[in-house]
Amino acid sequence: MKKLLIIILVIFQLLILTGCWGTRTIIDQTLVTSFGIDFKDNQYVVTIQALNFSNIAKQETGALQVPAPPLIGQATGKSIQSAFTKLESHSPMPLYYGHVHSVILSKEVIDKKLKDVNSFISGRPQLRYTMWIYGTDQDIKDILKSQSFFNLPFLYTVVTNPDEKSSGGLIFLSLKFHQYISRYTEPVGTLLIPSLGIEDKKFEEKELDKVAYINGAYAVSQKKFKGQVNLKDLKALDYMNQENYNLPLSLEKDKLNLVVRSSKGSVKVVKGGKKPKYIIKVKTDVAIVQNENLFSRKKIASKISNKMKSEILKTVKKGEEVHADLLNISEKPYRFNRKEWDIKTLNEVDAKSIMDIKVDVHILGSKSYKR
Repeated sequence: MKKLLIIILVIFQLLILTGCWGTRTIIDQTLVTSFGIDFKDNQYVVTIQALNFSNIAKQETGALQVPAPPLIGQATGKSIQSAFTKLESHSPMPLYYGHVHSVILSKEVIDKKLKDVNSFISGRPQLRYTMWIYGTDQDIKDILKSQSFFNLPFLYTVVTNPDEKSSGGLIFLSLKFHQYISRYTEPVGTLLIPSLGIEDKKFEEKELDKVAYINGAYAVSQKKFKGQVNLKDLKALDYMNQENYNLPLSLEKDKLNLVVRSSKGSVKVVKGGKKPKYIIKVKTDVAIVQNENLFSRKKIASKISNKMKSEILKTVKKGEEVHADLLNISEKPYRFNRKEWDIKTLNEVDAKSIMDIKVDVHILGSKSYKR
């Protein structure tokens, strides 16, 4: 009798257990890894990029002998959702968006349609808040077809992995969607959306490679597009917050070459005026790589200090041109001195707002090499 009861209980439990019926395996879906949104002729143009299994990861033997091209799909619609719906309805395999790494927006979208983009992405449960956000004035198809070296997958490019490309001469401008959303609604300061370009002259394998790279940023303040700035206008951002990578610095017509190991900036707000005044302090550690003219450490520190001061002022003046606080120094009085000034006054940051810039340079010495 006990055996019969046990058998009945086991059968009953098996009947109520949930199974995996109706689920799709990874090979039954098209994995979308990036997509772009443009706006032309009163219609949204959506471009998706999907990778197959042979170009999702590195092979055990290294890069692929023959590169597997990405799948590119494109459709238009009166709304972003309708354009995606057209792609989904014509795809022979379901499109899966749970692995989207990056979103690329055209300059037209950044200028006029950011609100629609925010609403669409926030309403799609499969799209994660850790996606990278970019802008471009290039054809989005060209960006999504850009290459990595040695036939490596698209996942090894700046578009999907900007943290790995944030060393050397590239400014650290990577932006995730959750960072974008938190800054977009701020009444002060500026949101910088990294802009992408195509480099097609500096690298060559069998033929010239077309490599996507960060060439500047789109400035958005108070939910409005303010203008486009290039990397040279934003060098001060590295001096205000640079760590975990080495930043090259060349002076004296490239005869004095240095490496900035770390640099941290802080802002002090000076009260008592119609507008806030700021004292910017920078503390930096620098290593000497090449010193052809044999400058003393004191002389080198002075030259570094002057260089950083001029770059900070250059960024402030560029922000004044586009009516945006590129260094986001207005955040300090907004957070801690709300009763002193109104929002309009806080956003009026210009060169006259900078009372002083102090740079504390610590020379680490010559960079050591293996001999």
